[in-house]
Amino acid sequence: MIRLTQKTTSFNCHFQNKRPNQLAGGRYLSAQESHCHLIETSGGLVSGQLIHKKMMLFCLITCSCWAMTAQSADEKSSSKLPAVEQVKGLRTSDGVPLQLVYYPPQRKATATVILVHDIGGSEKTVRKLAAGLQKAGCAVAVPDLRGHGGSKNADLDVTKKRLLLNQLRMIPASGGGRIRKSANLRGDLETVRNWLLEKEAGGDIDLERLCVIGSGLGGTLAATWAVADWNWLPNTHGPQGQQVQTVILISPVWADQGISITNALGARTNSDQGEVKPLLEHLPVMIIAGSDDRQSSQLFQRLKGARPTSWFKESANGIKQQSKRKVSPNQPKTGPLVFEEIRSSLRADKLASLPSGNRTPLQLCAWFISETLSDDN
Repeated sequence: MIRLTQKTTSFNCHFQNKRPNQLAGGRYLSAQESHCHLIETSGGLVSGQLIHKKMMLFCLITCSCWAMTAQSADEKSSSKLPAVEQVKGLRTSDGVPLQLVYYPPQRKATATVILVHDIGGSEKTVRKLAAGLQKAGCAVAVPDLRGHGGSKNADLDVTKKRLLLNQLRMIPASGGGRIRKSANLRGDLETVRNWLLEKEAGGDIDLERLCVIGSGLGGTLAATWAVADWNWLPNTHGPQGQQVQTVILISPVWADQGISITNALGARTNSDQGEVKPLLEHLPVMIIAGSDDRQSSQLFQRLKGARPTSWFKESANGIKQQSKRKVSPNQPKTGPLVFEEIRSSLRADKLASLPSGNRTPLQLCAWFISETLSDDN
């Protein structure tokens, strides 16, 4: 069982200096004019020398603040992350053109992440999380799902009408044939994976350290695709699938718009450990949810029942609970399950972009990826 040790991150705040006072005519007072003006309005009760010292102190403090601000700007500029890559012209097996944004790592990627936004969102709605994971050392691919963002067309546009059930089902579709590269069913997420395969050939990333993060109903679709990835068995040329090693779900939806996570939970496949249920029992899974998110809690309870010896929960009020049962000799080992509840009414993409707090989704995602995909595991 993987030892889960949560890390904390500190934050610094910077404040802008206030602008100097203006005269009624709109003209700013110079230091000398301010000096004289203060002496005149004091009625002769305040010493000019004392005012002069105060002005000198004010100027000294102002110059120091400006210097610190300039230094901070220089440091931010020097640590600027690589520019993102806009990728257009990708096409699914049913002919849907897709667009994705790729966030390259600063150095060798610690993990590769496919980040899936909620239905109705886009790459823009999870951009803060993507950029934060990039800064944490991950390579992050964020597609605009069909009908969203840059993947809209005349027939697919969620701002005008909802996607049909068969269109939603195509997003996580993967299968049809024995050779994955030439499969008959290549949905949105499978198309993104094939594009990342080309990046891997160039030595930029390692798809054996793949994490899938999904938000809202996008999380349900991401989990479904992760199971489909595990259904690709090795052939004479070597492994074809089972590349997804970690799953993170932010405000996951059990069922909506005809899509359900039930089939993904019950799916079985073969592995080097024999027959496993990838999502229900095997893969490391973290669920992040706001307060009183019933569907997320329901999913956690279902997974918890299948992982009685490897679950951990932290509630919104900071109370921590974890499994106390030990694995018996005849009991198969299960992957770690973590449920992190955050004191917030936000959901899905808005929760994923939560900017501050003791436990932000960005902090939790970076921690879980490090724990489950580090070189020590």
